[in-house]
Amino acid sequence: MSNKITKTELDEIREHKVAGKEYTNGEISVFWKRELCIHSANCLVGSPMVFNLRKRPWVDMNGGTSDEIIKTIDTCPTRALTYLIHQREKVAVAKEPKKEDVQTTRIEILRDGPALIKGNFIILDPEKKELTPTTATAALCRCGASKKKPFCDGTHKKIGFKD
Repeated sequence: MSNKITKTELDEIREHKVAGKEYTNGEISVFWKRELCIHSANCLVGSPMVFNLRKRPWVDMNGGTSDEIIKTIDTCPTRALTYLIHQREKVAVAKEPKKEDVQTTRIEILRDGPALIKGNFIILDPEKKELTPTTATAALCRCGASKKKPFCDGTHKKIGFKD
C-alpha cells in the first residue's frame, strides 16, 4: 500500500478544507491528518526516531532517511499519514484512483481496534444520508465509544477495548 498523497488531498490541506499538519526535510513532506488517526502506532514502532509523541513537534524529519520515513508511512492503515516526494521544483503526487478501477472492496478487522474498509464503498447513516469519508479507506468504530461514530477516533486504545 502506498500512502503517497493525491493531488486532491494535497489541495484540500493547502486550501484548509481539511485540517492537516505538514513536516518536511526538503526531499519529502509528511502530512498528518489528526481526524483520520486511529492510533495504530505503526509510525511510533516503525520509526521511533522520527515519530515520537514525547517530543514537540512529534515528527522529526531528520530522525531517519526519506526512504525509511516513506516505508513507515506506507504502513499507516487510514492514511492519517501521507507523503509528498519533492523532485526539483516539481512534486510527485499519486494519481487519483478512478472509481471504476476499484474492483474489490476489502474489509479488515483490526485486532482490538476498528474495522477498515478499503475500496469503492458508500456509508449510509440511520436516516439513509450518505456519509462521505475523506479517503478511500474508512475506519469504523467497533468499541462503541468513539465520539465521531460511525468512524473510529482511537478511543478503543484509551478504554482498553479487546476482541
